[in-house]
Amino acid sequence: MSTQAGLAEPARNSEQNTEPFTACFSVVSGSDPNALSRILEPFTKRGLTPSHVYAMRGGEQGETLHVDLQLAGADADTAWRLANDLRGLWLVQTVLTSEKRTAERI
Repeated sequence: MSTQAGLAEPARNSEQNTEPFTACFSVVSGSDPNALSRILEPFTKRGLTPSHVYAMRGGEQGETLHVDLQLAGADADTAWRLANDLRGLWLVQTVLTSEKRTAERI
């Protein structure tokens, strides 16, 4: 299966940690009145409410919008699909992703 921009689907092996985690997305887009609602749309389409949303305009004249989102209780497949949907939005310039997991107890 081919993927856009060389992005691979999440690995599906039994050794992978399958515990839910908090998926973090950092999105940079053009500053447009519709940008924030378009960035939230992939979550809405899946019936998901981000646990954290922070948005601010940036650049010398406010020409970019920086949005940080977190989705608690995510799985790798959902996080991957959301990131790809965000990257496909016409206003979006950059999408960075990361994960927050709780420390394992010994």
